[in-house]
Formats: sequence, C-alpha cells, structure tokens
Amino acid sequence: MVLSSFISNTTRPRPALTIAAIFLGAVLTTLQGRLFSAALPDLRGQFGLDVLEAAWLGTALNGAQLFTMPIVPWLATAIGPTRVLVVPSLLLGVVALLVPAFAHHYPMLIALHGVAGLCLGIYLPLTISLALRSVQPRFWLAVMAAYSLRVSTGMDAGYGASGFLVEEIGWQWVYWPTALAGPAIAMLAWKAMPLTPVDHAQLRQADWGGMAMFCTGLVLGFIGIESAERLGWHDSGLVMSTLFGGTMLFGAAVIRAARQKDTFASLAAFGNRNICICLVIACLFGVLMTPTSLLIPTFLSLMGNLKPMQAGAATWVAFAAYLTATPLVIYLGRRAEPRLLIIGGLIIIAVTAWLGTHISHDWRVDQFITMLILQSLGESIMLIGLIAAFVTNLNPLHGVALGAYVPIARVLMPIAAGTAMSTWLRISGDISRTSLGTYLPAGDPLVMERAVSGLAGIAQMLGRESQVAAQISGYHLVFWCSLLCLALAVMIQSSPPNPITPPFLNAVNKQ
Repeated sequence: MVLSSFISNTTRPRPALTIAAIFLGAVLTTLQGRLFSAALPDLRGQFGLDVLEAAWLGTALNGAQLFTMPIVPWLATAIGPTRVLVVPSLLLGVVALLVPAFAHHYPMLIALHGVAGLCLGIYLPLTISLALRSVQPRFWLAVMAAYSLRVSTGMDAGYGASGFLVEEIGWQWVYWPTALAGPAIAMLAWKAMPLTPVDHAQLRQADWGGMAMFCTGLVLGFIGIESAERLGWHDSGLVMSTLFGGTMLFGAAVIRAARQKDTFASLAAFGNRNICICLVIACLFGVLMTPTSLLIPTFLSLMGNLKPMQAGAATWVAFAAYLTATPLVIYLGRRAEPRLLIIGGLIIIAVTAWLGTHISHDWRVDQFITMLILQSLGESIMLIGLIAAFVTNLNPLHGVALGAYVPIARVLMPIAAGTAMSTWLRISGDISRTSLGTYLPAGDPLVMERAVSGLAGIAQMLGRESQVAAQISGYHLVFWCSLLCLALAVMIQSSPPNPITPPFLNAVNKQ
C-alpha cells in the first residue's frame, strides 16, 4: 500500500514541486554542458580520443538539444508536461550512468551523448511557462531571477566544479551528477503535476514536415558553426555543406510558416516590435557574456598556465557576485520597467569590456576581481530585465510559436558567439604577432634586452604579447556589441499593463 502510494501519480497540482523539478532541470542543462566542455581535455585522455574525436562528443551533446527544444512547447500542449518531463528524465539518468561503462567504445559514446542531448533539450523550453503558472504574480520576478541564475550556475560555477571533480574525485563525476538528477527530476514532476489527457486531434493535425525541416535546419547549422573554427571554415566541405543545408532547410521552414496557416514555427509572435528587439538582444547575449565564459578563463590558462581548477577561482568569484546581486535586481525590478533594467545592465557590461582593454600579461585572478563583479552585476540586471520584457510583451496565444525560435538564442547563438570570438582571437593574434615582429629589425630596446636569452626568449615574448593584444581586441568586440545592444534597447517601448511593471508605471501606460 505504501509502495503503491509512493509510485502513483499525484491527483492535484503541487506548485512547489513543479518549480523544484523544472528549475533543477534548467540548471542541469547548463551545468552539464559546462562540466563537459571544461573537462573535455581530461576526458579525451580517459576515452583515448584525439582532439577531433573528442570535439564531436560535444557537438552531439549540444547539437541534439536543437532537435527537441523547438518542439517541446507544442508537445507539452499535446501530451501534457508531465509525460514530456518524466520519460526523458529517466532516460537521461540511465544514459549518464552508462557513459563511463563505454569509455573506450567511440560509436557508443557518440550515441550516448546524442541521446543525453535530446533529453536535456526538454527542460529550458518549459521552465518559465510552468513556473509562472505555478506561482502568484507577485513572485514572478523571483522566478525570473532564479531562472537567470542558472546561466551563472552553469557557466561560472560549472567551470570551477569541473576541475574539482576531475582532479579531486574522478572523471566519472562529470556524468554521475546527471545520473542522480535525472530520476530526481522525474520523481518530482510525477508527484507535482497530474497526467492530462492526450490531445489526439492535435497530434493528427501536427505539421510534422515543418518540424522536421525547422529542427534539422537548426542542427545542421549548429554542426557547421560549432565545427567551423577547428575544421577551417571554407576549407572544410563538411562545414560548408552543413551551413548551406541548414540555412536552406531553416529558411524553407520559415517561408512555409509565413505563407501557410496552422504550420509549425508560426511568425505570429513577431508582429510585436518589442519581442523582435528582445530576441535580437538575446541572440547577441552570447557575445556579451564571453568575458566570464571565455576571455578571462582563457587568459588565465595562457598567461598563468593555470588548470581549470585553478582558473575556476575567477569563475567562482563571478558566480558569487551574480548570486549576491540577484536580490538587488529583484528590488530594482519592482521599481523600474524591464527596458530600463536592460539598458542599465548593458551600460555596466560596456564599462566592464572597456576595463578589459587595459589588461597586461601579468594580470591574474586578483586583478580581474573588479571586472568579474561588474560583469556579473551587468549580466544579472540585463538578463532579468530581458526575461521580464519577453513575459510582459508576449501574447500568451503566441507562446508556443515563439518557443520554436527561442532555442536559437539559448543554444545556437552562444555557440556561434564562442566560435566567432575564437576566430576573432586567432586572427587578431596573428595580426598582432606580425605587427610586433616589425620591431625586431629596428632594434627596440625591450627586444634587445630579451635577446640575451636567445631567439627562444624573443619568440616567447612575441607569442605572449600577441595573445594579450588578441584578448584586448576581444574586449573591444564585446564593447561594440554592447553598444549595438544599447542602441536596440532604447527602441523598446513601454510594456502593456502587467503584474510585473510597477503599479504607478502601469497607471501611466493606461493613460
């Protein structure tokens, strides 16, 4: 009797358990990706793979999410969110448990990472919608703040945690936390949300062709973008073919949605100007967050020869600053419009990027603390404002349609930003090395001083300073991107009356 009661589905909604399940899934999605990417050099040795083989594991894990993320909002309306969450969560736990068992079987490793990606793709599309339905409007800002925190939890805390897990506990623990979290999410969802009837009519009328074109186009585009830098862009037939094929399929799906009614990926939500601007800013957010996600960890690894566990001290500072800033942002959100939060956050990010243009080769974690705190504060303010702007301007009838496009900003564009920044750093480093090399014939005093240690000393100095110059150019890119986002943000209009905007502003908007 006790066992039957334990495994039976709930008969009434339990909002607290619902929020626990979906936010655990949202954090897990970002955290698992960051744990894997940061630990990949160590995993490569454990799996016995070369650089390219190991990189394809990340492509399978992250790219597979784009198969499921666009269709999850629609699928939740057809078969119910409980079914969407429970089965993939259980499968995810099994897959994460099996990965270490097939450490030296490459085809199985690829398959397992692909299945894990499919399962991870179900959480983010449901988080905000289910959370807002489960709590009263006065708690919506807190929900949005918790959702934004998953970015820093995964990207910042995940980087430092990966080094600790690999070096102090065991590489298997890159996967085993997911093996524990998956079944926990399934149980929480099973006990939080009653099963709803399956809408067979909606399933029969589904635009399966549109879904296939849209999702396949996104995945092909992801493969091309993610592998472009390591395979040589136009020198690789795989990169060019996936980029071209993905663009054609995605474009065909969008054109089909624009020309026909009742098709997947409807453009109805884009009739709202604010939604369009917010989505563009969300896509550019991947570039804005590179100081903490890429530039600072890379700089510390190159200049200080630090391992992920050592460089993780910087990302832990960023996470602590983000966590500390969250209550302040909630306070500000109750007193200012979302567009003002976006503008304020972007200004702080721009200032941080400008500070980054003054780095030198002897900078270490201590010198970056001010930048880390400012960057985390700016990201927190901007991201919470951006989420609030989406929620307050979106017509609920268009939520499923917009949900098909949001994965572009959540998965595809951050990867594109990382690839673009890596390419930018490589090209800038080559240009800087060539430029610095012109000082050799002139007998620059600094160069002649280094000449005492021979050609190796000169080459080391040139390599180091060219990398510093490349990093500075990366901060310049972030600065100009933040200014572009600022120009877009000032064009956002006031949100319509809603439970989030302060009451006195709602009264002004009504007038």
